[in-house]
Amino acid sequence: MVSCQSKSGSMEPVYKTELVETKKITLPVDENTYYLSKSIFHFEDEGKEYLSFGNQTKRQYATEIIIYDLNEHDIHKRFPLLREGPNAIPAAYGAVPLENPDVFIYYQGNIDRITLSDGNGQVIKRYQITSPDGQPVSLHEGFSYAQFPSFWIDSTVYFRQSVLRPLVRPEDWKTIPMFASMNLKNGEIKRSSLCFPSIFDTDVKNLSSGHSFMYNYNYKKNLLVCSFCEFDSLMVTDDFKNIRWYNGKSRYLKTIRPKLRGEAEGFAGITEAKESASYSHIMYDEYRDIYYRFAEMPCELGPNEYVYNDAKAREFSVIIFDKDFRIIGETKFPGNKYFYKMSFVGRDGLYISENNEANPEFDENKLVFACFGLQDLKN
Repeated sequence: MVSCQSKSGSMEPVYKTELVETKKITLPVDENTYYLSKSIFHFEDEGKEYLSFGNQTKRQYATEIIIYDLNEHDIHKRFPLLREGPNAIPAAYGAVPLENPDVFIYYQGNIDRITLSDGNGQVIKRYQITSPDGQPVSLHEGFSYAQFPSFWIDSTVYFRQSVLRPLVRPEDWKTIPMFASMNLKNGEIKRSSLCFPSIFDTDVKNLSSGHSFMYNYNYKKNLLVCSFCEFDSLMVTDDFKNIRWYNGKSRYLKTIRPKLRGEAEGFAGITEAKESASYSHIMYDEYRDIYYRFAEMPCELGPNEYVYNDAKAREFSVIIFDKDFRIIGETKFPGNKYFYKMSFVGRDGLYISENNEANPEFDENKLVFACFGLQDLKN
């Protein structure tokens, strides 16, 4: 499962820390705002905390961006993502604030475009994406719902790639780039030298979405941390070439390894995948110099739950790593309360949404986040 060039960083977990709720914050929602978003990002400006919220109004694409003031618990400003005109940004999956919070980057996957705008939605520049090698360039970015927001190094922006091949042999993985990049100065597209690890020992047919992974880029230490959804270990690199692996296993789950699901399984295979245990977000907490990894417990979909939606009753845990990727704690959370795919890190801790429709206190007219801080476990 791990290539011979990888360096093992496995260490025994020492569970000495847990997450405890410290407060709740409530943000307003009006009749034009849908309470679930696939694109939320925390940022600071002039010493104040803000949350960028891509309003989808129950559609796949964001129709406007709302900036919440997390100090005042109110709307700071909002601007539409127009469909026509000189400032049109249609079919945007979401908006990621760049280093300067007055600049946002949007990924428009169905029209192969990346757009930059200012903090009021005025278009700064558009980039039409063309393949550098004849292979498709994946632009399903700008997501926090699945944690793979774009990141940037100097003037170059990096975004995750999928595996779009009808047949992948074991020796092919080391040739398939995990990321593509675009130079914001000249629009040049390149493939990264970082390639997928060898994850299957047999041929894989009709692999349309690749081996799914989520990631986080630590700007303070120039570290890219990848969490594969069906692999216990964390993959870390600081140069896009040399890889280190660390133990990232949840103590609540059995060992997870990638599983081949054939075409013949059809709907039953999709249901099995949805109900199986897996790993989700990996998030860096710059305020405490630690990492959080979300682990999804196995579940059973309810009789009225659509297989493509998220299971409302799914339990999950958050694994806590120190700055050296040693596991120092893991806290398990109940189902039917949290919508953990809407999470962000702020000054006061890890914020997890309570906008789960199965939550007895659910209110579609509010955005509610519970804030969790670190607490030492008593011996």
